[in-house]
Amino acid sequence: MTLSERIRKIREIRGLKQSNVARELNITQQSYGNLENRNNNPKLETLNKFCEVVKIPLSFLLDPTIPVNDENVALFSEKSMGEIYTNYKNILDRLEYYEELRAKKGVNFLPNNSVA
Repeated sequence: MTLSERIRKIREIRGLKQSNVARELNITQQSYGNLENRNNNPKLETLNKFCEVVKIPLSFLLDPTIPVNDENVALFSEKSMGEIYTNYKNILDRLEYYEELRAKKGVNFLPNNSVA
């Protein structure tokens, strides 16, 4: 799948119209159509803006080994990214709490043969 095909498929999965994406990218609809229909070399700035609009990381767009399908694109929904951040923050908070307990009270949460 070419980069142009990936761009088109991601936009379609997100349910967006070419005109809406073009407006968000601050380019004409014709210029945006060229992104989807020609295998040209778009500017990195344009690709970054496109990724912001469709809420995917640039690495996903540019990696031809990752299939563009509903399931993979859905991984990058606002909700899932928010959940990932929240879970990450909770884990960091817990680790900080456990480190404070270990430092203050000498509590070790690891088995005796574990290396920290």
